[in-house]
Amino acid sequence: MERRNAEGYHDPTAYGGMRMAEQKAERETVRMVYKNGRMELYIHEFFPCRLAVARKVFPLIRRFAKDEDKEKLRQFLRVKAREHSGKVKAFSEKAESFTAKSEEWHFYRRKAREEQIIYNQCVKNLKLLEGRKE
Repeated sequence: MERRNAEGYHDPTAYGGMRMAEQKAERETVRMVYKNGRMELYIHEFFPCRLAVARKVFPLIRRFAKDEDKEKLRQFLRVKAREHSGKVKAFSEKAESFTAKSEEWHFYRRKAREEQIIYNQCVKNLKLLEGRKE
């Protein structure tokens, strides 16, 4: 893909658009095909999702997605949950190494809370994927 258009002028917008289109072809997706249409969700961009969205999308996934797509999503969410759980622990331990209420302590406590939120989303998404009530 050239950075210049057909006339030879520099065209970064078209170049960027084409690069994005090429990348999308390689993304992992969950595909759902149903009577009136289909839907594809990019796993790395869409998940973990907030509870309100998850309550709408997971019944569709359980009903219309292929088993291998469900398993791919399940594995992704498990890995993400482990990853963010480790980050929560690391940031909490780092916060404890600073004096309470210091600037660094607040920074690492905030980072730990952010990671905890993502971890909770992963766990809730897994429960909804398996069909368990929240």
